[in-house]
Amino acid sequence: MNINKALVVICTVLSLLVVITVINFNCSKSVSSTISENTDDEALTINIQCIPEIVRSYEKVKDIYDNRNMLFFRYADNSCNTCRDSQLIELLNFQEEIGKEYVWIFPAYTDDRNSQIRLSAELSKYNYRNIPADSLLIPVYEGDRKSYFSWINSDGEIEMVFIPDRGNIHHTRQYFLEIKRLIRNLEEN
Repeated sequence: MNINKALVVICTVLSLLVVITVINFNCSKSVSSTISENTDDEALTINIQCIPEIVRSYEKVKDIYDNRNMLFFRYADNSCNTCRDSQLIELLNFQEEIGKEYVWIFPAYTDDRNSQIRLSAELSKYNYRNIPADSLLIPVYEGDRKSYFSWINSDGEIEMVFIPDRGNIHHTRQYFLEIKRLIRNLEEN
């Protein structure tokens, strides 16, 4: 009889542990999806606020930059280093798929010797051109400079501005897939 009582107690405790584990798992899934939704909402807010400004700033300088059918990545020297570096790595992988001629980097660094040396070292695998921050906008959102990608079409117009989410490389890869489709269409025509 004592053994039966002990088995009942052990089974009850194990059952409670299973129930608690299942509840914790469901709660953590709920919290992580809420965090993901909030991140997506924040990214959407940033895009809604910044994209019109980016397009307007490009319209003012588009005659200076005569490239067509190209993806560009724009960032400032004081942008988040980790974010910028991860985007550059993704961009390098993408550049290997589509060709270097379709990718340009437009950093905004001061125009001094140290910056030129730094850029030539950091961006040796890319086409790049240092463009002053007051010439082509780099948006600021909640105190942070936001790097972005954009496509310049065959008419020299800016389109498909994309501000990457911090820590969500999946959206960047989806964006690159869309750019890859554009390039395929260009090459087919």
